Amino acid sequence: MIAFPTKPQLTEILDHEQGDCVSIMMGTYQSGPDTNQNSIRFKNLVRQAIDEAQKKNSPLVPKLEELAKLSRDASFWQHQALGLAIFLSEGFEERVLLSHDPGDSVCVGPEFNVRPIASVACGETNLLTLALSWERARLFRSDGHTTMEIEDDIFPLTMDELVTARDPEKQLQYSSHESHGRGGSETVMYHGHGNGEDKIEADRRAYLSRVGEYVAKRLYNTDQQLVAIATEEVAGHFDAATESVELTQCIQVSPDGLTDSQLKARITAFAKEHNQSNDDVIAERLGTAIADDQGSDQWREVLNAASAGRVDTLLIRQDQPIPGRFDAANQHISVDDESGNDLLNTAVRLTLQSGGTVRRMQATSPDSPLAAIYRY
Repeated sequence: MIAFPTKPQLTEILDHEQGDCVSIMMGTYQSGPDTNQNSIRFKNLVRQAIDEAQKKNSPLVPKLEELAKLSRDASFWQHQALGLAIFLSEGFEERVLLSHDPGDSVCVGPEFNVRPIASVACGETNLLTLALSWERARLFRSDGHTTMEIEDDIFPLTMDELVTARDPEKQLQYSSHESHGRGGSETVMYHGHGNGEDKIEADRRAYLSRVGEYVAKRLYNTDQQLVAIATEEVAGHFDAATESVELTQCIQVSPDGLTDSQLKARITAFAKEHNQSNDDVIAERLGTAIADDQGSDQWREVLNAASAGRVDTLLIRQDQPIPGRFDAANQHISVDDESGNDLLNTAVRLTLQSGGTVRRMQATSPDSPLAAIYRY
């Protein structure tokens, strides 16, 4: 199970495309009586996948029938995020928790359908927000519409979990040991001198330094930016204690003084404004790139460029798939409603596999479902 996939994790899933590939996506309820609907919706979707696989005489039918038993796992459906994706191919299965609702869909074909989740995995429209106080650290994702807390084997965490007081007579030093319940990760233990201000300061540095390391791992190889919600004092000490992350901005308020709904409202409002600003910057970059022949808003040109590994930033500008076939060797594109293959998804896959980034962007023309900024 992958929780909130990063770009490298999504790209790794594509490495398992072999023969028929099944992609099932759905929105899920996190809490309350509505969670009972999760298993019902899944049951209908996996039934659709089985029907499509049977029409193709796919060898994946037995694996899908086995997967269908998941609908009876009440515990699994009671612990969901906002969305779920399941990828299945010969010898491979991966379940992915999502921080957004990707819509309900079933795809059975030669490719995994990653288009609905690629931009989020790349982190371009999602801020990572660190709610930080002296007592605890929490991480949130927001797309400017919804905000959810990241709850996994690391976050949320507390200062007490990361810093262990030892012999007060020892001089300030530090060591590390395996942290129980954190997947074998190491937890720094600072041994303060005495029980006064020196020890408190050392403990705080240890705590903030370790928080920074965990956040840096989250940000690695993504285009996400980090925003903090913290007092000026805490944010200043965080900057001083870690060199592994850089704050884009700090919303100066104590997160512990806000209710969860107030905290999420603050994060959502900031993310909405931030995303609009980013869209304006990308639109300007695209215009300059097209003028310099270093980009295009013609989707056929973009698809060929993605095949050649030229796309640095792919901009998805519509949700509606373009069914068709792409012959990369001959750079031949044919639109075919019966193909069962989405050319937009093909462009996304090729971009990810060549190390590019995928973003969503409002289309200025219905004739331009894809645009791209090239590397060269």
